[in-house]
Amino acid sequence: MKQTINKNDKNLRILNKLIVNGFYNGYVETEKFELIRNHFPNNYRLIGILNDTGNFDLKFDFKSTMKIHAKILFVLGFLISIISLIKGIWILPILFVVFGLIMFTDFKLKQKKEINIFTDKLLEFHKTESN
Repeated sequence: MKQTINKNDKNLRILNKLIVNGFYNGYVETEKFELIRNHFPNNYRLIGILNDTGNFDLKFDFKSTMKIHAKILFVLGFLISIISLIKGIWILPILFVVFGLIMFTDFKLKQKKEINIFTDKLLEFHKTESN
């Protein structure tokens, strides 16, 4: 199930307040927003893209530099694994698969955590703005 946020003036103001108050870095536009939490180390970003129904679909991925590094390391690991299999060395491909599963699990856990933190902050600002 995808997380969505309604696109309305109140939510756009709250998204801007999250940036102004220093909780996140990024930008907010009418069609898209991108937020990076002010937390060290943080190599992840939260992206909201407007869908057909007028809501922002939340996506979570690596920052662009981290994404490039991850792709390069994946290709390198894949090539080394193939060469190792050809030479009959099984330990490197096994380690590559185990490491990949650990990275994937960590990414999914961070995704859940970051989206929960974001929605908590969003609801907190909703409550303070409605009072």
